[in-house]
Amino acid sequence: MTTITQDPKFAGMLPKTFLHGYASASYQVEGGYQQDDRGPSNWDEALKDMINGNEADNSYNMWRDDIELLKKYGATSYRFSISWSRVIPLGGKNDPVNQKGLDYYSSLIDGLLAANITPFITLTHFDTPLELEKRYNGWLATGEKAELFFQDFENYGRLLFKTYGDRVKHWITINGPHVYTLLSAAFLKKATFNTEVDMWKQGNNLMMGHARVVDVYRQEFYPTQHGMIGISLNCDWAEPIDGSAEAKAASIQVNDVILGWFADPIFLGKHNATIQRIAGSALDDFTPADWKLIHGSSDFFGLKHYGTKYCTGKIPTEPNLMVLFFGRVEQVVEDLQGKPIGRKGHGGHPYNVPWGFRKILNIVHNRWTSASVTGKAIPIYITENGWSSENESQRTFEEIINDTEREEYYAGYIEAMLRAIKEDGILVQGYLAWSLLE
Repeated sequence: MTTITQDPKFAGMLPKTFLHGYASASYQVEGGYQQDDRGPSNWDEALKDMINGNEADNSYNMWRDDIELLKKYGATSYRFSISWSRVIPLGGKNDPVNQKGLDYYSSLIDGLLAANITPFITLTHFDTPLELEKRYNGWLATGEKAELFFQDFENYGRLLFKTYGDRVKHWITINGPHVYTLLSAAFLKKATFNTEVDMWKQGNNLMMGHARVVDVYRQEFYPTQHGMIGISLNCDWAEPIDGSAEAKAASIQVNDVILGWFADPIFLGKHNATIQRIAGSALDDFTPADWKLIHGSSDFFGLKHYGTKYCTGKIPTEPNLMVLFFGRVEQVVEDLQGKPIGRKGHGGHPYNVPWGFRKILNIVHNRWTSASVTGKAIPIYITENGWSSENESQRTFEEIINDTEREEYYAGYIEAMLRAIKEDGILVQGYLAWSLLE
């Protein structure tokens, strides 16, 4: 069987500067949750009596082994996140800095560069210092507390740019604000989260925090460091199940609710019209000064994508959180003849549908990144894309390493990306699979 790397149709089409490798998140891989003066995060508190990240993959102590894996797999880039509470245990601008935490990431960065692997750093991947949750309510802070929280986030970014910016040229401010807000509603802040109000409040705060730390980088560090900085947004594709107007409209609405919510303000400088209709008066407008910071605040479009479902055009009568956050319309995984849309991943996340990946790349290009829309072509980086086999944890070791499902998934999705680049003219400059470790 010819693999995707051996297919002559795609030979030589990616430039040597194309970044390819793997991604991870600090809480999910580092462990060492109390080691070397790290402070607790929101996840340490939320999961303290459950399966948690106290040990995780022990990357805090085994980072050299991680680099060896990356070298073995031929990676040219590694996306990882910084644990805010590891470098500033209490999180605030006037709180002490943990030099041991800074040194850990500095060693990791130097080790990656020595292996010719480009570090791609995320400032926050769903985790916030627990003390800032107590002081301000984290990303749901309001009024003066919100301003203080933004200043703390700016200070945190400033510390990272100052410490690592001579070596790191690729930055992501916030990972998946849509999913982060869902996690707040479903788990982290479930007891107090008012979905119809707080989802829009937290969404605005995440955009504002992103824009402010980008401004810090551009004003204070870009002139000497010449790096790029942006945000990573998630979106799976929603395919109309038939040619009906209802199904087509539902597909557009899903895209608006998941992706347009954040992409329209950041890349187009305005709130998404569907979001405005759904949220109504609960969606606050930004001030002209805030809009000036938000609009154009990403040097690239970071896209997290996993799978595809069908939209029927029907509206659920009793929507749950997943429905509210993922489009407020019915989505199904079988066509009108009962045929599954693709191979089912664990718990239905994802379904293996490579053609959906190409479609969402075209949507991103046509709505937010093409030169005809923005005045100049904005590059796309695939910051997450990956597969989880059904009940994989219950399989034997021999079954797990016979990993044909994952091979099939990556071959299909990488081919879809290559066709989007070659045949659709879409500017994609990197692909980072999820995940190196989990």
